[in-house]
Amino acid sequence: MIEFKKNGLVIHEYDLEENDKLLIILTEKFGKVPVIVKGGKSLKNRHLPCCQLFAYSSFSLRKRGNYYYIVESDLIESYFNVRTDIIKFALASYICEVANDVCQEGNNDDNILRLLLNTLHLISNDIKPLEFIRASFEMRMCYELGFAPNIEQCSVCGNLINSDCFLDIFDGVVICSKCREQANYSISEINYTDQGVAKPFIQISSAVVQAILYIVNAKPERFTAFNIENSELDMFYNACEKFLLNHLERGFTSLDFYKSVI
Repeated sequence: MIEFKKNGLVIHEYDLEENDKLLIILTEKFGKVPVIVKGGKSLKNRHLPCCQLFAYSSFSLRKRGNYYYIVESDLIESYFNVRTDIIKFALASYICEVANDVCQEGNNDDNILRLLLNTLHLISNDIKPLEFIRASFEMRMCYELGFAPNIEQCSVCGNLINSDCFLDIFDGVVICSKCREQANYSISEINYTDQGVAKPFIQISSAVVQAILYIVNAKPERFTAFNIENSELDMFYNACEKFLLNHLERGFTSLDFYKSVI
C-alpha cells in the first residue's frame, strides 16, 4: 500500500452505495486523485468536514488498487460562504468542473490548484462581482493551460492594438479593424467558412484587450486586480467564456446551471 500526505481541494463528489462517497481531490504536486470515504455520508464520520465539496485540507492518503483512502485529514479552509449561497455554489461548481476536466492524476497541476483557491477566496468574500470573477478565471485558466490569446499585435500587419479589433477564438490571435476591412477574412476564417461553420471572430475593444493582457500577466493572487468600464463588461465576459469553451471543445452543465440562477 502506498501512503502519502498532500494538501488538496475537493472538486467533485459522487454518492456510492450504502453510506460511502467517492471524492475527486485536486492535490499539490500530484494532480487529482480518486478517494473513497467509507461512511462519508454519515454525520458521525470524523473526516466529514474535509470531505465536503470545496473543502481544502491536509490529507494523509493510502492507495489500495485504483483508489485512495483517507488515513488522516485536517481542514485548512471550508469556504463555507460558497456552500450556503446558491449562486456562489453554482459558480464554484463550474470552476471545479473545469479543473476536473483538464487535470490528470499524477500531473503537477499546482498552478491550477492555486487558481481555484484564489477564485474560491474571491467568490466567498465578495471581492468582485461574480461575473467579473468568472470571466477572469476563464481567461486565467486559458493561460495556465498554455493557450492564452496573443493579442498585443495584429496578426496581419504586426501593429500594436490600441483600438477596437477582432479576436479569432480558434487561432488565438487578433486582427485590427483596418486589416479586417482590407482583407475581409483570415486564413482560419476561409477554412471554417468552407466547412459551413460560423466565422470565429469576436469584436473586442482595446479596453478588453488590456483586461486580458492584465489577467495573463498578473501575479496569481492579483489576476482580478483591475477595473474595466461597465460598458465593456458584456464584451469582456463573452470573449473570455467563448475562448475557453472553444479550446476545451465542450460545454459544462454547471455553467448552464449558474446562468439559470443569476
